[in-house]
Amino acid sequence: MNFPVGYHDFHKDTVFNFQLNRFYSFGCLSYDTVAEIGRETTDFASWSKSFLGRAESFHKNGDLVASATCLRAAMFFMFDDETEANTQLQPLYERCMNEYQEAYKDARLTYVRVPFEAGYFPVIYKCHAEGSKGDIVIHGGYDSFLQEFIPLMKYIYSCGYNVYMFEGFGQGEVLNRCEMKMKPEWEICTKIILDYFQLDEVTLIGISLGGYLAARAAAYEERIKRVVLYDLIYDFYGALLDKVPEDLKKLINSIIKDPDSPKWKSIEELMKANPFSLWLFQQGRYVFGNITTLYDYYKCIMNYNTITLSPLIRQDVLILAGEEDIYTVYFEKQRRALTNARSVSGRVFKKEENASHHCQVGNVQLVLDYILAWVASKL
Repeated sequence: MNFPVGYHDFHKDTVFNFQLNRFYSFGCLSYDTVAEIGRETTDFASWSKSFLGRAESFHKNGDLVASATCLRAAMFFMFDDETEANTQLQPLYERCMNEYQEAYKDARLTYVRVPFEAGYFPVIYKCHAEGSKGDIVIHGGYDSFLQEFIPLMKYIYSCGYNVYMFEGFGQGEVLNRCEMKMKPEWEICTKIILDYFQLDEVTLIGISLGGYLAARAAAYEERIKRVVLYDLIYDFYGALLDKVPEDLKKLINSIIKDPDSPKWKSIEELMKANPFSLWLFQQGRYVFGNITTLYDYYKCIMNYNTITLSPLIRQDVLILAGEEDIYTVYFEKQRRALTNARSVSGRVFKKEENASHHCQVGNVQLVLDYILAWVASKL
């Protein structure tokens, strides 16, 4: 499979533009389709309407991968609140999952629900009958669906590896069907998966916030021999705060230990006036749970950092970043923090490579080839 190369100006707003490039970069939607949706998008409502309309058309034409991708994209900016306007969110999720299932029914992928407590962790895997180069385990991050990464899975499998992809706390089915919220202890779900499939000597790839989650799992799980932070998340709180105005950043840092400060109310009013900030908060409330205030949100994301757990990591580590990504400011700190790792490699991808954004959206082929070359060098 060939992934399209190029980070395009689909929209003047950088947030919309990144997400449009994200859904384009996996090769499931054409350039013309994404460009048209970009021109039609003025706000969250028009975003969802455009993608839902395309999903209907693709479904009728039998392009079920494109249809499923559009359904997933349509859901992305829907507010996870209690308003009547969003009663369609859960039915839309089920429709999206059914479309993905139908789209990939002939891809020879195996789907398993690994039991955990009252729920389960879903796994999609594909293995070679013989001659595998090794086992690669993949998971996403904050807002990911397992099915989004099937193009990556198929490519890695084609390069000779057995591939297992799973969802853990706060992701996809685990969140939407099992109602298990996100929590930092990723070693729990990783252990369950490794135990179930009796895996040892694995490479673990964590995508997006998975760059933190995979690091966390590696710190406590010796069966992981190589870990890829794709991309690094050294300090989730610090990286998000780094992009707010300096005076606001100083204010939040000054009151972060005081949940009762009246200044939180004024900050919340600023947040509510910004659609993207409000969406980020409401999405966080849905994914993490137990969040009612902005203070709760910031205190929660402070738990997602590798500062103290990095010295516990003893594996071969690959740190990936893009020069225009908000997390890249911590690249050198992350590298230096891995004081006990067997080896530490890293790369910051550049704009001229079309790979300078989060998770190298714009040139997925380049980053996958780089990861696989690194894995091969460590086996």
